[in-house]
Amino acid sequence: MAAFDELPRVRRGPLDSLYAALRRRAPQLAATRPRDEADGLHVAYRGQEATVVWDGELRLYAWATEPGGQIGSDAEKAAELVAWTLGAAVNSDETSG
Repeated sequence: MAAFDELPRVRRGPLDSLYAALRRRAPQLAATRPRDEADGLHVAYRGQEATVVWDGELRLYAWATEPGGQIGSDAEKAAELVAWTLGAAVNSDETSG
């Protein structure tokens, strides 16, 4: 099927999971997907910028830039922490009902 041959390759790495979580939990953040996992995920909000990387050896997200340190291994929790650190509001994952 020629039409499907043109579709981009599906990304499924840890930084892609974090990117998706950020889009859901803090869509007001500007997040740039890396071309390569080693480049990290660049995030920005209201003049503050940071880069998050995946540490494959420790199997967790970590700051590559300020504020530095480990973030954790869960993409949803990492998205919350990234948003909070940059001062952005986080959408609740819970549904009212």
